[in-house]
Amino acid sequence: MLSKIRPKVKQPLERIGKTLASLGITPNQLTIIGFLITLLASYEFYLQNQILAGIILAVGAFLDALDGALARATGKVSKFGGFLDSTIDRLSDASILFGIALGGLVRWDVTFLTLIGSYMVSYSRCRAELAGSGTLAIGIAERGERIIIIFIASLFNAVKIGVYLVAILSWITFIQRVYEAKKRLEMG
Repeated sequence: MLSKIRPKVKQPLERIGKTLASLGITPNQLTIIGFLITLLASYEFYLQNQILAGIILAVGAFLDALDGALARATGKVSKFGGFLDSTIDRLSDASILFGIALGGLVRWDVTFLTLIGSYMVSYSRCRAELAGSGTLAIGIAERGERIIIIFIASLFNAVKIGVYLVAILSWITFIQRVYEAKKRLEMG
């Protein structure tokens, strides 16, 4: 759903990307910096500092949104950069949920179902696109939405509710993608 607003924020993000480029920061460095910040958020979740964790998570997510803008602004878009970004996103998702679970904020079984649901959202898109479905950026809970839900819930010390919501919406999104992939792939 957030993918629909990407065109509106593309230019402002690329302006910020140009500023970062003037500082000598590369897109891949920004990806790693964002991941390290997300690890810090995960640690704060482990310590049960939900509000601080949420704020740190928002910073990490913002940097994650900037790495692609930086790549486009500097002409450094690369297949490896896309791969690295996507791979680091999966590690970030896992670290956030593990921090929450290790902190005792959510049961492990719920964390596991949430993580698998989140991974299936990403995997189903990747696999469908490789099979020829075309871009499959559909569903009610892509990664951006899932991060925003955790962020907002943490600001209210209600990350447990956020994780439950992410779990449900991730599985719904996965089903939406499977359904859409089936339609597209059977037509082609």
